[in-house]
Amino acid sequence: MAAQYYTYQQYKTNAVSNGDVTVSNDRIYDVAGRNPYDTKTIFGVAPLKKQLQGNTFSFKLPSGLIYTNTSLTLSQVQMDFDDGNGYQTITLNTAKNVTYSSGGEKELKVKFVYSGGPTLYSHSKIWVDYIAPQGGPLARFSGNGFLNQNGTLWFNNPVTGNPWNGGNATGRITIELAPGHTQLTKPLIVVEGFDPDNRFNYFSLINSQEPGGLEVDLDPNPSNFYSLNEAIEDEGYDLVFIDYVNSTDYIQRNAYMVEEVIRQINQLKVGNEKNVVLGMSMGGLVARYALRDMEINSEIHDTKLYISHDAPHQGANVPLGFQALARHLYGEEISIPILLSLIDFDIVSLPSLVPDLNNGYNLLQSPAAQQMLTYQLQGAGANVSVNNNTLHDSFSTELSNMGYPQQNGIRNIAIANGSECGNPLGFNAYDTLVDVNETVDLPFFITNVALAFINLAGWNPLKSISSLLSTNTDIKVQVNVKALPNQESKQIYKGKIFIRKAVLGFIIIHEDLIDQKTLNSSSSMLPLDNANGGVYNIDTFVTLPPEFNSYVLEREFNFIPTFSSLDIGGGNQTINYLDLNKAYSPLSPPKSPKNTPFDNFFTNELSSEQHIQFTLNNGNWLIEELDSDNNQGFFSCASTDCTGTLNLKILGKENICGTNSEAYSVGNLSSLVNPNWSISPSGDFTLATTGNNIIVTPNSNFTGNATLRAIISTQCGDFFTLTKKIWIGKPKINNLPPGPGQAPSNTFCQTYNYEPQNSITVDAQGLDYGTSNSDWEWTPITNNFIYNTYKNKINIIPHQLGTIVFTVRVKNSCGWSVPAIFQYLVTDCGPGGGQQFRVSPNPATSTINISHKNTSSEFIKQLDDITQLKLYDFSSTVLIEKRNGSLKTLNISRLKEGIYYLEITSGDKTEVHKIVVDK
Repeated sequence: MAAQYYTYQQYKTNAVSNGDVTVSNDRIYDVAGRNPYDTKTIFGVAPLKKQLQGNTFSFKLPSGLIYTNTSLTLSQVQMDFDDGNGYQTITLNTAKNVTYSSGGEKELKVKFVYSGGPTLYSHSKIWVDYIAPQGGPLARFSGNGFLNQNGTLWFNNPVTGNPWNGGNATGRITIELAPGHTQLTKPLIVVEGFDPDNRFNYFSLINSQEPGGLEVDLDPNPSNFYSLNEAIEDEGYDLVFIDYVNSTDYIQRNAYMVEEVIRQINQLKVGNEKNVVLGMSMGGLVARYALRDMEINSEIHDTKLYISHDAPHQGANVPLGFQALARHLYGEEISIPILLSLIDFDIVSLPSLVPDLNNGYNLLQSPAAQQMLTYQLQGAGANVSVNNNTLHDSFSTELSNMGYPQQNGIRNIAIANGSECGNPLGFNAYDTLVDVNETVDLPFFITNVALAFINLAGWNPLKSISSLLSTNTDIKVQVNVKALPNQESKQIYKGKIFIRKAVLGFIIIHEDLIDQKTLNSSSSMLPLDNANGGVYNIDTFVTLPPEFNSYVLEREFNFIPTFSSLDIGGGNQTINYLDLNKAYSPLSPPKSPKNTPFDNFFTNELSSEQHIQFTLNNGNWLIEELDSDNNQGFFSCASTDCTGTLNLKILGKENICGTNSEAYSVGNLSSLVNPNWSISPSGDFTLATTGNNIIVTPNSNFTGNATLRAIISTQCGDFFTLTKKIWIGKPKINNLPPGPGQAPSNTFCQTYNYEPQNSITVDAQGLDYGTSNSDWEWTPITNNFIYNTYKNKINIIPHQLGTIVFTVRVKNSCGWSVPAIFQYLVTDCGPGGGQQFRVSPNPATSTINISHKNTSSEFIKQLDDITQLKLYDFSSTVLIEKRNGSLKTLNISRLKEGIYYLEITSGDKTEVHKIVVDK
């Protein structure tokens, strides 16, 4: 956790009007003797991680992460972790263990109590992906008794595939039968992922809650532990686990090995059950390639279901800055600089000091890593550069051209660990991931004795000169790693280690131990590091020393983008920035051409999960797919956050004619979801629903507006409502004024010289989308005015006194409305009353002229005394203001079509005219 408590000052909102400050030439000046400031307080406490996965966590508030400018003493800190225990007193710098019994959003409340000061409150939120604690009944796939009397079960049985490109791959195969099976009957073949140190094995699969492990709870009730392991067994599946001997080898070689495993499994099994093949991470690529390659070569793989678990079908991501750091250090040697860096002697390579650098470099160079990584580098040390000709491109093209397994109606499904709503990780593109700028002060003994001894012993005696003259020597480490920017060439890595020395007490020199290296991203690279997708935590790769933790600003990064795990567009579409964090929801599957080739898929709720993590939700979804009686799973929580990005809407006509029946449905909705339909007013319609479709039939006595509703429920106990307005029958004119024989409610001033001074807006209900001028009909009843139309408006020009009357009607697809009769009174506003100025032409295109209605010399003088013209739009925003020059004309050529208002100021009088701009 981190906290901040500051007091600060800002200008009072009334500082100017109150005379506390003056403003001159866009500068603010305090007035002597006045206080223009308000004192404000800011306080907040928040976790440095937004998402937790598991059930028990350690919370700690280090004193060094409390930022404040107060001199008050903090006497007590209390926190409510939303675990049902209320506020608890915590101690700074001490971990507090908190156990949750459920997942979801948790509100953290914090209270700071200051001695002799205020008590401050703050709250923040985290998301818990709940994983039940182990300790329930032992999973029945236990790893015991791998051999039965028939000798059909294996434990780490080696199987070698056919050669590919001059080499063979071998796998260690373990088979454990479901209870009651004495022979291999119903195989679930699990292909492991990228496992370079062979850490993941069969026991990891069946006994672990960690990513890839099946020992995760599927029961939302914490007291009823029921693991995914047990559920798979209850479906009668026999586990077949494929463990690579070398997972870093070419994917094709390991795929050939998997093909051989499938052949042998098909020879061993009895009965008519078809295989299920589950590939985790890289295993999803290996399994897909193996199944499809067997089909291409006319082999029967006898598989009914292929499951891809967060597999990188369009590539994986390791931040390029991290790759640059590993390659830079791998290729460097520590040098002993002498005589102010005139000569360097390389004494030891970094990989010999840090063996993990060898491992990291070799891993990046391995064929499988190069085939999977979307962005990668080449070279080491000072020669690190972006690799634009990678194995990834050729393998991706080959895989895309092969397509997906299709033999005998096989289903292809996917689990993606990315967020259903497309939410990115908790940092931005080009944010700093690692920042080290650390100085280490060497003891005087090492500086002046040890280094000098090394040189005197044979390295070079000249080194002792600068060493002995130096009064202070520091080793300085500078490393800066940034996330990828959005398609820009920017520096994403800078690394350097050097000695900083003060010679003779005042001359500062720098002598390099490791040469500085910088690396820029390519302008074609997308910001994958924080994108939505399966997450890796740095702690998964390496245990950092405590003193290094503070330098790592972002511990998680996107490893498998969701567009990759769902293979959006099948590898044949260009992925752009908007595709990175798009909502890929089973509720509303993505549409062609950027659709997913999978028959069904799972994405997580609001946030991305750890890569290949099985959870309660995706585990239950998987069991639905494995269930022979119900082989199509569905899970969505889209209603909680992201329905607005899914483009879900009710499709169908905007109006219904008479008692005709019309069909409606929710577009872009999964076929597995059926809305709950309703309409209001409810008693005036007959509804007939079938799944996502509804037939609406109005009763004979109803005309007017209706609202059709589709309520969609999701698996999180939430729902959302889609609505559609429907007009029943012919259109209807709105806001009718009094008709003939009644007192007119609107009056207009008589105009002169046929100036179009006034306008009447007429609109209607029940119009078709795209209604135009040709769908309106205007008919004058009296002849004391002229008019022109502007889309759904009529401009009245009343040039004679008296009453004017006209009719209007409009049509939609059901026919013409009943004519509406409009009546207005035209009066003589005259000089001294009403508006004194006229504006013409109106409507106008480029220029409007201002003149006076009365041409006497007195009024002409008044026209000359116009002091200001202001033109406003409909939202009262001033678009044009004119005070100088000629005030008899106004240039409006840059305005768009629409209605505007011109304010004319003359002396102490102001009048407003409505202006129509018609291009």
